[in-house]
Amino acid sequence: MRTRSGQAVRFFNPPGLPYVQAVHGINVAHEFRRHVHDGFCIGLVQSGARVVCHGGTSTVIPENALFVINPGAVHACEPLHKEHSYLIVCVEAARMKALASQISETACAVPYCKNILIHDGELGSRIRRFFSLIENGSSELEWESVLLSVLSKLILNYGDEPPVTRDVGPHERAITRVCEFIEAHYAQDLSLKELSSTACLSPFYFQRLFVRHTGVSPHDYLVQRRIKKARELLLQGHGIAAVAADTGFVDQSHFTRSFKRVTGITPGRYISSMLGDLSPDDTP
Repeated sequence: MRTRSGQAVRFFNPPGLPYVQAVHGINVAHEFRRHVHDGFCIGLVQSGARVVCHGGTSTVIPENALFVINPGAVHACEPLHKEHSYLIVCVEAARMKALASQISETACAVPYCKNILIHDGELGSRIRRFFSLIENGSSELEWESVLLSVLSKLILNYGDEPPVTRDVGPHERAITRVCEFIEAHYAQDLSLKELSSTACLSPFYFQRLFVRHTGVSPHDYLVQRRIKKARELLLQGHGIAAVAADTGFVDQSHFTRSFKRVTGITPGRYISSMLGDLSPDDTP
């Protein structure tokens, strides 16, 4: 939605995450009068400052700080000065309740947050990462994994009654089973739910155990397997666009970014270097 010149509000509904809506406000000067939300609003102020009025008090959310609005909390919002930019993740209350129950492995209530204002650079970086993924195109597994890390950290560090994590054991066979599943289905658009079901674990504990056993996230493990296969196909003479599709990437741009992140060079440069062509052409 476009407002005045230079202002915009963009809405995203990431595929595979029906319980989430993401909002990116750019240079917004609008005043949001008193209202309530059914779910949680987890926000990060990118520039300027935001004022949240609630319960007869006003809280200023400065640049790079986070804010959380609990479900049912009556509040109003406006920029401190002329305008501000922000990122907001709206999450259904039932989903937060389910995640808290996964963490404790017992039934939990909705994990309301204690404070509106939060200063947490790591959490802010994860929210930025989530928006970068959904705005620039990525896989469901990647943005789902990042969002899980955002929500679980929020619940554990800032919830009113944080659930206690459990020692669920090593589950080495379960993680090995998932690695074998990824090897066999690397070209598919795998989800965190699918992989955790293969391990017979909740998404929260599966992700923690996978990193503990392999040293990388499930998404990074999947990408490394895709790139390994892509390198083989490229050397066999397959075109870059075809390889991108055959190894499960969203598009050629996504493939090129991932290939360079893993190998340090683009697919085009990789082909040239392996064939002994050291020309400066670095096109993907």
